[in-house]
Amino acid sequence: MDGLRQEVVAQVNHFIQEYAAAHINKDDLFRSTGKSYIQLAQEEPHLFRIFILHQREGISSLNDLYQLEANPQTAEFIANELHISVAQAKQLHLNMLIYTIGIGTIFSVTTPGISTDEIYTQQEAAYEAFLKQALGYEES
Repeated sequence: MDGLRQEVVAQVNHFIQEYAAAHINKDDLFRSTGKSYIQLAQEEPHLFRIFILHQREGISSLNDLYQLEANPQTAEFIANELHISVAQAKQLHLNMLIYTIGIGTIFSVTTPGISTDEIYTQQEAAYEAFLKQALGYEES
């Protein structure tokens, strides 16, 4: 049964990567990636839940989760786009990953459903707050 579960997770992860790639705006990569995950939660809530809720081995910190889930070049890309340090970009990205996972999960399990506009507005407000926090973040 574990083999089947792992195969399902692998197939879902592949689908998610293709879905996100097809729905991002190359002119606004960071924000549109987060929005694509929210759109996925709306359109494919069961796949979103499998993607988010599958067991992740070897995770004992949020940094471990970040290293597992994030593309290594993302923080550098964000740093260059926003003219912030890589440490600030990692903190912003981690906060947005956590936030998007949470709000996406809420979105995927509510009926009749929260409006997409409300979710995107909240996600943008979180981005602005986390950006302001990241600008004050210094690597310790």
